[in-house]
This record gives sequence, C-alpha cells and structure tokens, in this order.
Amino acid sequence: MGLFSRPSPDDDAPPAPTPVGAFWGWWADDGRHLDPAQAGPEHAALDGLLSAIDPDLTWHLGPGRSAEHRLTVSAGGLAAARPAAERWFRAAPPADTTWEYAPAVEADPAAFGAVLEVDGAAVDLSAVVLHVETDLEDLRVHVGVHHPAFADLPERVHGPVTFMVLDWALGEDDVARWVGRVEPSTTATASPRSVDDLRAAVAVCAAERDPDAWSALSGQDAEGRPVFALARTGARWIDRPTLDLHHALTATFAPDERGLPSPGDLGRLQALDDSLAATMEPRGLVLANVTTNGTRTLHVYTDGEDQNAADDVTRWADDHGLRAASTPDPGWTRVRHLLG
Repeated sequence: MGLFSRPSPDDDAPPAPTPVGAFWGWWADDGRHLDPAQAGPEHAALDGLLSAIDPDLTWHLGPGRSAEHRLTVSAGGLAAARPAAERWFRAAPPADTTWEYAPAVEADPAAFGAVLEVDGAAVDLSAVVLHVETDLEDLRVHVGVHHPAFADLPERVHGPVTFMVLDWALGEDDVARWVGRVEPSTTATASPRSVDDLRAAVAVCAAERDPDAWSALSGQDAEGRPVFALARTGARWIDRPTLDLHHALTATFAPDERGLPSPGDLGRLQALDDSLAATMEPRGLVLANVTTNGTRTLHVYTDGEDQNAADDVTRWADDHGLRAASTPDPGWTRVRHLLG
C-alpha cells in the first residue's frame, strides 16, 4: 500500500441506521399513513421492523387520548424486552393530532364492559372478581383473579387472561411496579374485591413509597456468616427501564472474627459508596451494597447502550482497586431480593 491511499467509496457512506432508527425512518415515510382499521402491507412491515428491534415486542393500534390514533409497543410484561420498548418510544417523533405513541399497554377501564372470545368461549369481563392483599412492608399488592369461565376454560389460558385483566386495570408498567404474587383461580374468593379496590390498594402503596428511600438489611449466608446490606428499597426497575446493565464492584478489607470491617475500614468503604454515587448518578443508579466475609460489593446499573457510562464504572473501579464484573440484567433480578 502506498504512503497515501485513496479512500474507497464505502468510507464516505453514512452508517447503517439502528433498528430503532430504521423503524422511525420508515414510519416518517410510510408507516404513519397506515389505516388502523384495515390490515395492509404497512402492518406486515411494522411487524418486521419491530421484530428487528426485539422479537418479543408486540404492537397495538387504538384511539389516542389527545391524538386520533395511538401506536402502543409492548414488552408483554417481559422485563428483558421493556428496555427496547422504552428506547423505541424515546426516539419517537412528537405526538401530533393524528398519532401518539406509548411504550407499554395503558390502563383501560372501559375494557371491563367488553366480552372476549377466549378459546371459543365468551368471557364477560364485568364478571371478573379479585382477591386483593396489600403488603405495605414491601409496597406490593398480591392479586388473585377469578372468572366463572375459568372452570370450563383450559388452564393454559388462565394466565394470559389474568394478565390482560391486570394490564387493563392498572396499565402494564404499574403491574410491574406494584403487583407481587399473581394467581388465577377457578374458585371465587371469600372476600371478593373489584378492579376499583385493586386500584385503591395500589394508590395506598404509591402514597407510601419514597423512590429514594434506603433500608438497612441483615441476615446470614449459607455458612451462617453475617451479611449486612444497604439497599435503595424505594427503587423500581420499571421507573428506569433502560438501566439494564448490572455492575458488581467488589472491595476487600481485613475482616474481624465475624467477617466484618473494622471502624477504620467501615469509613473507607462508606467513602467508596459516596464516591461511586457522585460519579455515576444520574446517568446510572447505585442500588445496594452488601458486606460479608471480608468483602463489600456495590451494585450499580447503567444503560446498556451507553458505553461511556459503562467505561466510567470500569475506570472508577480500576482507580479505587475494586474488582468489576458487568452483566446484562433488565428487571434488576440480581438485586431484587434486596429491594423487595
């Protein structure tokens, strides 16, 4: 090769759009002209373009609140797909008089006047009966869903119908935010509750929650050694759905006979906690630290598509002598046992 080379024509070509960019480019040219009431080639194109973003995404066309139509893209309750729906939504054009957009199914009280056809049977949603149990310690509402038709419908459809009921009652994101245990039931509860009762229970939890609240936790590991944790128990992954990359940063110290730090080491570890929070927030979120057996592990989440944030975490860990391990974790499963 000569000292000076001529760039190939491809060197000046613009980069290929991301799947999200490809979707919104198509939407601007063609998609926004589709007829929501009539299937056509645009509907098939919409399927393919959303599948390229994430194969678990689904979509729905319906009336908007302030626009004529709404395009909803949903993760279907799957935490792994919710970041993709959020990134799709954040790249959307501003709503106008014709179209608005949503990254999750929103509550629809009118749905409870509808009759669904499920596996060949008519399911009148006005006959839904709920069991509602509020857990104020974890700020969760545990729900049982009963419909008389469950007795005759195959068990495989009970779950999907149950989650449709919850989505229409609360909206997909509030189901993730507030609902704990969910159980379809073929028998009516002894204390029947309505959809309005469920919403009221969620409102109580919402009024009690401080998103920035921290709690001190303690327990033992499998060998009986003490474990102490400090966790941001007011946080919910659904409030920051694109923070889907988990970083575990581990510091070591000389443990006492119980595996815990001396007062001097405790001050050093606290300084690490403060330094990490100052470095990463608001681009990332420190959710917990766990201290046991000569180690303190700090748990922080960043946006998996923000390489700069991930680099900042790695650089901070290197500068402070901590081991770092990063793993994709939409839904914050690695710390959920700490958050409640």
